[in-house]
Amino acid sequence: MVKRQCIQGANAWLAHIAVFTAFCLAISGCGSNGAATVEGKVTWEGQPLTEGNVRFVPADGKGQTASADVKDGAFTIAVPPGQWRVEFSAPKVVGKIKMIDAPDAPTVDDVRELLPPMYNVQSKLTADVQPGTQEIPFDLVKQGKK
Repeated sequence: MVKRQCIQGANAWLAHIAVFTAFCLAISGCGSNGAATVEGKVTWEGQPLTEGNVRFVPADGKGQTASADVKDGAFTIAVPPGQWRVEFSAPKVVGKIKMIDAPDAPTVDDVRELLPPMYNVQSKLTADVQPGTQEIPFDLVKQGKK
């Protein structure tokens, strides 16, 4: 009798876990809901961007942003299908600066943004992401160059 109750209790527990898992998958968007993966390529002045970051921001301003690292001109990012504004950032060490104004003060890297604002905070770059996997190239050039 006790063994039968344990088995029935375990079956009920497993059923609850299955329902909970299905619920979590449904609300998280997992499954065949048209998820999209962008395998992007990015160049700066004709050369692969050595390293940096890419950010996909919903074009309508609603929803969450997504970001990924750029390494050797490539990145992979998973986002829902739709219209996105795309921002790139590439911090570059340009020297050293003293932490305080003293002769023996320790120094830290002087980091500046390699890319102009038109590719990050003022970006007008867009991507129309479709369900599935796709490659989207971004060729970045200095302002005024074509």
